[in-house]
Amino acid sequence: MNISKIQTSQNFYSTKQQQKPEFIDKLTGVIRNQRDVNDCVAVPRGIFKAYLFIMGGFGLLGISGALPQKMKNTKMVLNVAGNILNILSAVYFAKPFAFKGVSPTVKKENLNK
Repeated sequence: MNISKIQTSQNFYSTKQQQKPEFIDKLTGVIRNQRDVNDCVAVPRGIFKAYLFIMGGFGLLGISGALPQKMKNTKMVLNVAGNILNILSAVYFAKPFAFKGVSPTVKKENLNK
């Protein structure tokens, strides 16, 4: 938390402009546990891709389910795309276990550097 002095007079000759706080700065200011914001977990890149694909796939399936029945072609395209993304996520989840040596193992000593 930054604590700054209260200034009684304004300095009009200063060329330093104050940056407007962004949305994320306002959001992190009201969070009770700051470790929730600053905490970091090492996740393999393939697992991260799998999560992205599964979220995208189920999102497309949800959108296709919400469309009216008269939009059959759009529903079918979204269903096929969503299922393809879900299959890709299954491949990325299983790849480290099915194929040994495809992705290098991260050692605990390397994470602390």
